[in-house]
Amino acid sequence: MKCRGLLAVGLWVMALPAMAFSVGDRVFIPMYSENLLSDGYADGLITQINPDGTVNIRLSDVVNGQDKTLAGTCSPRPGLDIMQPADLAKRRETIEEVPTSKILPWNKGQFQYVERENLSTTIQRWLAGGMAITPDVLKGAERQSRELNLPRIGLLVRMAQLQVDSTGGNGFPVPPRMALKGSAAMLGQVAALVQPHPQAVQDAAAILAKTAPAHSRDLLVEGIVHLAKLTEHQLQKLAEDNPDPRKVDGFPPEALVAIYTGWYQLMTANDTIPYENARVAFFEAQVSKTIAEGKWPSF
Repeated sequence: MKCRGLLAVGLWVMALPAMAFSVGDRVFIPMYSENLLSDGYADGLITQINPDGTVNIRLSDVVNGQDKTLAGTCSPRPGLDIMQPADLAKRRETIEEVPTSKILPWNKGQFQYVERENLSTTIQRWLAGGMAITPDVLKGAERQSRELNLPRIGLLVRMAQLQVDSTGGNGFPVPPRMALKGSAAMLGQVAALVQPHPQAVQDAAAILAKTAPAHSRDLLVEGIVHLAKLTEHQLQKLAEDNPDPRKVDGFPPEALVAIYTGWYQLMTANDTIPYENARVAFFEAQVSKTIAEGKWPSF
């Protein structure tokens, strides 16, 4: 069985520089996704180099991610979109006329795949609470996102860096009282970072309002939700220890107002889109009034 057509692998196919290949070369076929978690790949051997520079590949293995298949590599045929390695080995499927810009030498592709896996692991650890996500770890993630040409992931890493730096804990857990000291400035900085991405902010707001599923495939959305919930949790802990927000040691009312205002800056993409039909100034005034009355504001 042979299939014709270009490799179409779901949400996103990485554009690769054209390379020279020979018959018999083992090659790596990226099947990547924007959220990294759904990355997959295929590998195989080049069986023929065509006059137009494309190659035919006999597949050896396919590691499918949730968002990617080999659908579209040939004329429509049931069963080719999701194939298990055992099936491939038995049927020795061949895909034809694959541009060399869609494949990599096996060793180079494997290294790239592992780098993406490592980056994904760092991000997921931060989203899960950030245990031992130190500035050095995030510096490595920043390098990886840059070298892998993942600017949106790089933006998320920068958010994580700002959050970790703001706590003063060098990447390890600190009490809410300590973490909140730098949160107002951090939230303002993150709000400026996400300003060019209003849809991500709106999607995060929908998750917080429980009008959308609890998780998004967009890691930038996940990052915004994480920061919003983290700040809420820290403020709640502070409130549990201090019934009157006017009498919190180390946090005068204006400092608390600044934290809440930073939260609303984040959820309005730096005051460029409304949150719950209102702008930052409205929420800042409401928060100031509530704290002045000796009550803790709610989000």
